[in-house]
Amino acid sequence: MNIKIFLIFLVLLTTFSAKANSALPVLKQGILFREAKASLIEDGWMPIKNSRIEKSSLYAQEIYEQGTLEVIDCISMELDACWFRYKKKNQILEVKTITRQLKIDTFHVIKD
Repeated sequence: MNIKIFLIFLVLLTTFSAKANSALPVLKQGILFREAKASLIEDGWMPIKNSRIEKSSLYAQEIYEQGTLEVIDCISMELDACWFRYKKKNQILEVKTITRQLKIDTFHVIKD
């Protein structure tokens, strides 16, 4: 019985995540973040300024100083991953990029 409940929960969670992410057709894995950013803003997603950038990595601070104030943090290692956040109504969008070219890797929407 517990397995059935778990499977139902898993299906519902997957469906919800797919619907949330499908509302963001501009975000596709592998496209450049700068190409998607303008479309996100046009669609009503507002960048969330990182008010604690001094606590972030030096790489994130560099991106911040270049004008991308919504950068949360970066890990400058093999993949150079960075995270960015946007807000629209009661939702928060978190976008993860990889490589120094900031190619979109993953994204997800969460309730605020």
